[in-house]
Amino acid sequence: MSGGAVQANWLDKLPPLRLGACLGSLAAVLLLAFVPIAALAHVRFGSGGVTAAAVALAICWAGSSLALVATFLFARDAVTAPLVLLVFGLLFNGALPFLVGLTLHKSGGPLAECGVFGLVVVFIQFALAAETLLALCLVKRRV
Repeated sequence: MSGGAVQANWLDKLPPLRLGACLGSLAAVLLLAFVPIAALAHVRFGSGGVTAAAVALAICWAGSSLALVATFLFARDAVTAPLVLLVFGLLFNGALPFLVGLTLHKSGGPLAECGVFGLVVVFIQFALAAETLLALCLVKRRV
């Protein structure tokens, strides 16, 4: 069996989802990741660590949500869908959280002291994985 056949079978098993279901699923995944990460941040930095984790979570959720909304609005056919997924995923789910996290880190203050940029880097891994799978489900419904 070739690798292409395995990939096609895997993609066929993804359910088509509406935008609201994708946004809700994204929030659920990130909230599940938040619990252990916030607990570790609390152990290391106290209550400020939990605040920094919440801010990092919000930044990553906003970026991934914008990527899903842009995919919903602009992925109209099977030809342009991969390009739309790539461009908006990199822009909103990649560059935006890193820039906001880096700006918060460089500005100093209690969030920077509690490692908000590092927490953004941790949360973006979960957000990227979830957003990619959900965007495929969203495009499957539209195309």
